[in-house]
Amino acid sequence: MAIGDDALEGLDLSVLQNITKSPEKDVKTEDKKDDTPPSIFEPQLKIQEVDELPEDKKKEEKQPEEPKEEVKEEVKENEPDETTKDKEEDKEETVSEESDDSETKEEEENAFRVFAEMQRDKGLIDYKDDDFEESDDWLLGKISETVESKVQDYKDSMPQEIKYLLDNYEAGVPISNLIDMQKQEQAYESISVEALQKSESLQKTVVRDLLIKTGWSEERANKKLQRYEDAGVLHEEAEEALSSLVEMQKQEKEKFVENKKKEQQQRIQAHEKWLTDLKDHIGKQEEILPGFKLSPRDKDNLYKGITKLDRQGKNEIMRIREKDPEFDLKIAYLATILKWDFSAFERQSTTKSTRKLADVIKSTKKTGSRPSRGTSKAVNFSTMRKSLR
Repeated sequence: MAIGDDALEGLDLSVLQNITKSPEKDVKTEDKKDDTPPSIFEPQLKIQEVDELPEDKKKEEKQPEEPKEEVKEEVKENEPDETTKDKEEDKEETVSEESDDSETKEEEENAFRVFAEMQRDKGLIDYKDDDFEESDDWLLGKISETVESKVQDYKDSMPQEIKYLLDNYEAGVPISNLIDMQKQEQAYESISVEALQKSESLQKTVVRDLLIKTGWSEERANKKLQRYEDAGVLHEEAEEALSSLVEMQKQEKEKFVENKKKEQQQRIQAHEKWLTDLKDHIGKQEEILPGFKLSPRDKDNLYKGITKLDRQGKNEIMRIREKDPEFDLKIAYLATILKWDFSAFERQSTTKSTRKLADVIKSTKKTGSRPSRGTSKAVNFSTMRKSLR
């Protein structure tokens, strides 16, 4: 049976408004919710969201600010004065510079040692660790030793004849003459006794060579050969002549080599003496051109310009001469026209200085007064002093 709206008429419904849930039940429910531990179904932490903190909390969290002036005063008391600060900075910079210098020096030493060790590993130099020296001269000396050793090893690997030619060539013996003498010696040594017995013409050649080498003329040598042939002793004479020729050729070659070595040694000594005399002569000169004093550096450059040669065997003067087509003409002018008298240059310079002084005086007279401070800069007092000499 349905309840209609008319059934509720006449009832006082105001009592229903005062009916609520039990407060205890609500409290228990809330407490139960708050005490529920997190679980897989309630993993998040329950945090009460608050828009504003209570007034008491605000006061607690707001801490009082420290006075700024006191902090400043404390900082000032602890700060050193500017002089002390500058001294400390200078001291720190000095220590830093010294540290940088020492580090740079150590780096250079390490770099030099590493470079030397690399050359040793490559076989370019050879040395023991205790013999290491940090100097360019030491390194160059070790390289020179290695080069000389390698060259000597290369020579030793060659045939004896080639090694003989190279050694004597380095000693100043003309290699073309030495090769010709080597050929002649080998030609006599290659003649065997059997070949000499079979060839009468070879017998005559050997005997004739010996007679001519000992001072006989061609005509006398031919007559002698005819007598040997008529007597039937040409073969015996040829064998003796061949042995004598081989020995004589060796002695001639040795004497030639010895003389050429002596000549080369004399040339070296003469050249060294010339270098010494030239250096002493330049060192004693105060000036070469009048009025141009020579400094120690000028003397050294002059000496090197004459004596230092490039790979083409040319010194600095020769190279300048090649670049200047008028070089010889200029030298001829100095020698023939000026007669090496450079006072003309000095007179010409003095004349120019005098003209400059005259121009200054004329310009002063035109103004009718002494030069002011602004115009006095135009006066070259060195020019005036030169013009009054």
